[in-house]
Amino acid sequence: MHAALHELDSKSHGGSDRGRLELRCKTLITLALAEFLTSGLTAATGRLTEASVVVEELDDADLRARLEYQRANIMGRAGHLAAAWKGLEGAVERLSAFNPREQCSVHLSKGMLAFELGKPREAVTSFDEAIRIARAHGYRQQERLAMHNKGYVTYLAGDIPRSLHVMAEADAILGDVSQAGEHLDKARVLLEAGLVSDAVDALLTGIHQAPNEGNEQLRAEFDLELARAYRLMGRLDLAAAAAASSRAGYLRIGAEAWTTRATLIELSIDLDRQRRAPRELPTTRAGSVQLDVHAGNETEAASVIADRMVRQAEELGHPELADQARVVAGEARLLMGDVSGARERLLVPRRSAPGSLADELNTAAVTAAMHVAAAEPTLARRLLSSAVKRLAAGQQGSASLDLRTARAVHGVRLAAIDLDLAVPRGSGAVLETLERWRSATDHLPSLDRSVDARLADLTEALRSARTQQRTEVDPVASFELQRRATGLEQQIRARDWALSSRSDAAAAVPVRVREARQALVGADRDLLWLFAYRGRLCGVGVIDGRSRLRDLIDLAEVIELARRIRLDLRAAATQQAGPLTAMVWRSLESDAARLDDAVIRPWRTRHEGLVLVTTPEVSALPWALCPSLVGRPLTIARSLTSFARRSLATSEAGPLRDPTSQQGDSTPWNSVQVSIGPGLARAAGEGTAVEAAWRRTGTAVTLANPSTRVGLVQALTARRVVHVAAHGTHQTQSPLFSSLALHDGPVFAHELQPTGVAAEHVVLSACDVGSATFRPGDEQLGLAASIFSLGAGSVVAATAPIPDDVAAAVMTAHHESLARGAASDEALALAIASTDPVAAAFLNLGGRFVP
Repeated sequence: MHAALHELDSKSHGGSDRGRLELRCKTLITLALAEFLTSGLTAATGRLTEASVVVEELDDADLRARLEYQRANIMGRAGHLAAAWKGLEGAVERLSAFNPREQCSVHLSKGMLAFELGKPREAVTSFDEAIRIARAHGYRQQERLAMHNKGYVTYLAGDIPRSLHVMAEADAILGDVSQAGEHLDKARVLLEAGLVSDAVDALLTGIHQAPNEGNEQLRAEFDLELARAYRLMGRLDLAAAAAASSRAGYLRIGAEAWTTRATLIELSIDLDRQRRAPRELPTTRAGSVQLDVHAGNETEAASVIADRMVRQAEELGHPELADQARVVAGEARLLMGDVSGARERLLVPRRSAPGSLADELNTAAVTAAMHVAAAEPTLARRLLSSAVKRLAAGQQGSASLDLRTARAVHGVRLAAIDLDLAVPRGSGAVLETLERWRSATDHLPSLDRSVDARLADLTEALRSARTQQRTEVDPVASFELQRRATGLEQQIRARDWALSSRSDAAAAVPVRVREARQALVGADRDLLWLFAYRGRLCGVGVIDGRSRLRDLIDLAEVIELARRIRLDLRAAATQQAGPLTAMVWRSLESDAARLDDAVIRPWRTRHEGLVLVTTPEVSALPWALCPSLVGRPLTIARSLTSFARRSLATSEAGPLRDPTSQQGDSTPWNSVQVSIGPGLARAAGEGTAVEAAWRRTGTAVTLANPSTRVGLVQALTARRVVHVAAHGTHQTQSPLFSSLALHDGPVFAHELQPTGVAAEHVVLSACDVGSATFRPGDEQLGLAASIFSLGAGSVVAATAPIPDDVAAAVMTAHHESLARGAASDEALALAIASTDPVAAAFLNLGGRFVP
């Protein structure tokens, strides 16, 4: 480009040589963008000034339109949005100056700038026009880009499922040719959705695809999003490094507004470090909690810098950025102990609409912390109440469990502040607070999405790969099958996200905490809700109708205790210990007794059974091995109201879902299906015994052996009780691909989403499928968790491998008790107590099924 300009300048400078001047002007316009990307705004501005001299000399309206379009493009990249918008509007008015391909680019640029300025409707209009022109002229790449950008705007408008759907349509236009920028946009959407690990993967892939040279701005954008992602993960060192790299990149090219963005992220990360430092929160008047804040040079500097950036953002015509800077400045003042200074910055009316739910909730968290520090607990609680409703609303509208469980990451800090406020007020306040945040996401997903052929094809391909992998003996072939299966899982998840639904979730039976506590008494059950708090495992209990709050055990100690119990149980169940079996069991029993002493016995529970709400640190434990719980009915519930709602639904009000709309045959709803998978020597006998137990009561029973995926999915929507005896797998990294092995291949958790589950009691006689992968906000994913989330009243599943003979014995005993009228938690407790202790790996999850 420089050589071409030199060649033009070396020729005659005769004023009549109009063609040479036009070419020189176009070269300067193109060179301006190249120099902006490599040398920054000052160099680019110089080239634009040179070009404007030529334009004035020629008095060419078309060249002027091209010049203003390029100026707008560069100013937009530099963050001078108001100037960029003015230039683009002029370019659109003189659209005839551009050929059709360039017209697409003009509309694309205007659309991009419109959503930067918070004008989503104008952005969609511009992208739709670009799509129209591209389709008319067969410009597939431009059509893909416009469609992709339309999807990104849809995300900015708050519809993440729809955004991912439109982006998936864009991907389909040219197939697997994603550019680095597309990965960047998708990562931003995934971050807003709470799918942080997926966002990091997309960012790293995009960085790998981006050219190494001449893309300073693009790399800075990737680093900025990596900083945000690592911050959400709590990996603050990585976040700080990425933010610093981003800021340096933007600074080199003179992109002021983007430099400000990166600097604000850096400051926020530094403030996170200070805020997360261990501290005590003494109570103050009115039962509020006074934040233990401290002044420091770094914090004061952060406040000064953020204040300066408020002014800079306003000068650049960027109100959203100014609002974000005020929040950072306010938090810095708060950490310095300057509550009035924080109030002055945080309670200024916003100049812009919230950029995203994540930003909105972050602002709410900082503002609530300010009210706490100001001894204004009522205002803080009011704000937190609004925030939890906003979080719940943000999780609606998707049929994807993956999406619905991920977004809770944005509410973690708010929930912690709410808990800080509740603890000094006692057990009742703590119970209400824990319930409020847990139940915000406890809704049945919508089930009105249509069958998707692409998703079905991908799932069948994955089923085939997994089936082949189980029998493949060649390690090279097995590795290739694993690689293929992993790729298919990624494609299925992306397709699942894209299948959006804007309808509301199925209505759940409304239950308030007060009503739920009465339901406990009616069921003769006590409640124990465990939660992590300031390095301790604490609990709130409802014992004999009265609530209590206790500090139980050091969190690190109980984490190590739980780890040993899980390992010992697995060793005992799989008989890996050999001659050390006796030693393993002594260790297991000793640790279970220690767990019992620390966590269960202090409550002195009075009712027959217990409802236990766990936290990730102590999840998936064989609680029935605790001495005080041997033989006692136990239910592991998601929350108090969740237990009450499901228990009431199955005992009084009928199923959570109306099964009649799903039923495809004449089998009565009050019936049982038993499905038997392949490769289990005792499964057929187990199935026959379960069938006989119910048939003796006159209940209609279907024994499916061989079993099929379609048959099981239908049974889960049409039968009251479903029992499956099959090999099971919990996928820790990809929990929605946890599966049961049936005769026509594995059935995956994600396949149950379109139809949901209407069965009141589902029994999974399979290894490990009671385990779950936890996400921030204590959201769970796994096979049993998915079945429960999709509508089942209760689920029995194992959290560890179970020997075939033990599984057959305990499941037979469980169903025999159910058939005699025992509730599901009672039946399981009796079955475990009457068989092998390793059967304690089976848990009754969700609710209490009463036949």
